Amino acid sequence: MADQRTDSGDNYILNRDWRAVARLHHRHMLFRIVRGYNLHPKVTLESGARIADIGAGTCIWPIDIVGELQYPVTVDAIDISMAQCPPPSWLPQNIRLITHDVYQPFPIHMQGVYDLVHVQNWLCIWRNETSENLIRNLLSLLKPGGFIQWSEQNPKANRLIVAPDVSCSTQATQDVLKFLNAPRQTIDFEWVSRLGEYLDVQARLVAFDRFGSSNEHQQLWSVEVLQACEEFASNLERKAQSNGDIERAAELRSSAEKAAVEMLNGVGIYSELVVAVAQKDSTKPVQHDS
Repeated sequence: MADQRTDSGDNYILNRDWRAVARLHHRHMLFRIVRGYNLHPKVTLESGARIADIGAGTCIWPIDIVGELQYPVTVDAIDISMAQCPPPSWLPQNIRLITHDVYQPFPIHMQGVYDLVHVQNWLCIWRNETSENLIRNLLSLLKPGGFIQWSEQNPKANRLIVAPDVSCSTQATQDVLKFLNAPRQTIDFEWVSRLGEYLDVQARLVAFDRFGSSNEHQQLWSVEVLQACEEFASNLERKAQSNGDIERAAELRSSAEKAAVEMLNGVGIYSELVVAVAQKDSTKPVQHDS
């Protein structure tokens, strides 16, 4: 029997165990530090606003935002699996958990009622061939004039970085980068750089920001990348269909472990955070999708 905490049958290439929860909390903290905010300055909300958090994961962004805002809001945390979320009794009363596959249209009662749709961490879920439907589904949630805020780490910007006063091997980190940059049949990370273009087709882009990893946050970025590699290796082992999969997983785990040692000696993976904000046309009536 599949472990419901790690496998919901949705072909997710990472895990949903306690290590994955720790990684997602780490990533949330990293994004908040690098951006300097949870809510983009271009997003304007009022008391009583309704927010949809898409791909809520551990529910950490909803928990953070309801505690940060100085006025009451309600947040619907939406995900295809609630395996990583705390029990509802541990959540603030203004956070509700909703299980839904966002590649499918939302129920009519959810369409056109939200002031903000928040999205992040979709690297392993995005599919180019269905991206138009995905964005249409997300924007269907918004009221006229509502906002979508989307934050994503950009793998295309990943590169080796070494502290100037360091002389040590960088081979393992280069091996990790080679794995990360390898072409994949179902995922093309080029979409992250073009996220603003994708949103601007169906809404009005109001901000597109890029944040490079600064020296003081370099270890935070590198640790997060290595955590994801270890998680991917674990998932690959668990779902292995051939000896080749097991060997790839072992090689990736070995490279990540060695890269962790290099990181402590001043070797890292430079990365980039992209944030796109778009606003739905305020004059367009809500059209319900069935």
